[in-house]
Amino acid sequence: MTKTIAVVNQKGGVGKTTSSINLAKGIASRGKRVLLIDNDSQGNSTRTIFGDDLPDEILSFNEDGWVITGPSNTIQLYLGEDSAAPFVYTNFLSVFGSSKHLAEISNKDIVEAGFKFKDQVQGFSEYDYVIIDCLPSFGTMMTSALMVADYMFIPTVLDDYSVKGIEHLIETAMNIKKNLNQDLGVLGIFCNSVDGRDVLVERHFLEQLKNKFGGLILETQVTQSKKVWEANALQKSMFEYDPKCAQAKQYEALISEILSRMEA
Repeated sequence: MTKTIAVVNQKGGVGKTTSSINLAKGIASRGKRVLLIDNDSQGNSTRTIFGDDLPDEILSFNEDGWVITGPSNTIQLYLGEDSAAPFVYTNFLSVFGSSKHLAEISNKDIVEAGFKFKDQVQGFSEYDYVIIDCLPSFGTMMTSALMVADYMFIPTVLDDYSVKGIEHLIETAMNIKKNLNQDLGVLGIFCNSVDGRDVLVERHFLEQLKNKFGGLILETQVTQSKKVWEANALQKSMFEYDPKCAQAKQYEALISEILSRMEA
């Protein structure tokens, strides 16, 4: 049975895209079929995988210079197009990529766009896991992702604004659970880009999170490293870029932890 994970946080800069890429590629490397959906018009996941040379199935131009969003563009999921089909990146990983044109969906009503998105995503039942990389703001697109998700996965950094925002995020998600998706659960809160030197202020905010959310806090953390930035710049996961580095091993542990939670 397909399990759908929405990677969400309304705050930018917490590592949603990096987490989405490493989860998608890491799970796929374990022989599971994964569908990655870039649900952000900034297209960071899309560029991390393809660079600036997008496949025509995601975005192309006709002879008059008009933009053509192809069947593998996330916008097609919101339009309910029968032709929508993911781009096959590897034998185990497929992708719906985004472009700036996806921003048009933010003006659409949730009834008009959200339920089309949900129906389309639920149709891809041949995948073991669907991972949705969400934009850093509330609205039609984040709501649509939470409408179809079995789990929300929340990357965060350990600072004041991020910790305070998580409570609001979970409150909003629980309203969606009550009214639009009874199956929605919290997979975990993941502390990302952590200073490995046991900094006092980070310890303070981690304790705040544990006091508020207890068992929702994932044990695995990923520490700061320029290697993460380098891997993104080179369109690679940590496992592809430097499988022996600490961050690659941390992401492997993170994947094992979240898979164990979903299986439980």
